[in-house]
Amino acid sequence: MSHPDIGIPGSASRWADSPFDGLEERRLAIDRHSGVPLFLQLTKAVREILVLKVQEGALKSGDFFTTEKAICQRFGVSTITAKRVLDDLEAEGLLARQRGRGTYVAQRRVNQVLDHFYRFTTEMRAQGMQPTWNDLHIGVVTPDPNVAAALRIRALDKVTRIERLRLLNDEPFLLANSYLPQSLYPGLDRQDHKSVALYDLLAQEYNLAPVRCCETFEPVLLDRRSARLLRVRSGSPGMLWEHLAYSVEGTPLEYARGVIRGDRCRLTVDLR
Repeated sequence: MSHPDIGIPGSASRWADSPFDGLEERRLAIDRHSGVPLFLQLTKAVREILVLKVQEGALKSGDFFTTEKAICQRFGVSTITAKRVLDDLEAEGLLARQRGRGTYVAQRRVNQVLDHFYRFTTEMRAQGMQPTWNDLHIGVVTPDPNVAAALRIRALDKVTRIERLRLLNDEPFLLANSYLPQSLYPGLDRQDHKSVALYDLLAQEYNLAPVRCCETFEPVLLDRRSARLLRVRSGSPGMLWEHLAYSVEGTPLEYARGVIRGDRCRLTVDLR
């Protein structure tokens, strides 16, 4: 079956390891007589090819995908069109681009649906990721006024501070400090934090784990230390995260504040 101008020049040469090689012609079809803009057709086609290759296991995060030149040659389009397609797919979080080197499969973004209380470890495992953590500091401190106010404790009351770097599939994702009242969780700083998730530990050892929370997200640029620990460049975009967790009676149990890598985070708000 013929296609009206599928945009694949008959004289175009093929190249090794192209993501477009071996695909059915229909997946590469572009109808130049359609009312749908060319770049939208091409974006859809390239997106579907990328997703297919990842699902088949032919490509994984960090693998080289293609270049603007390769798209121009394969589909017979201008450099401007090819660039716009790759720009759009990068904005969607599917691709990452390196100047002068080409385009790579992006690290998978975490999609957090903000419509229910969740535990980070459980939620990430449900998304097919392996969550781990490195504890950078655990100790008892006097909280600053903002932390004390959030936890509704007195200025001189002690809290356990846990600075933790959370990783997904061994890639840094979140750098955060958690503060928990020592009056509710005595000896928390001496517990085993390496092998047990925090909320599981609170439930097992204290029979007092959060059941709801309030979270706030704000776009920021990462400072030098945060960027270094999250393995991105200083000044990279991030998401400031604030978290206040409560007991079933409404008592504040944990205040946390941290930064999330902007290239790994996607938030979905379910409004009903």
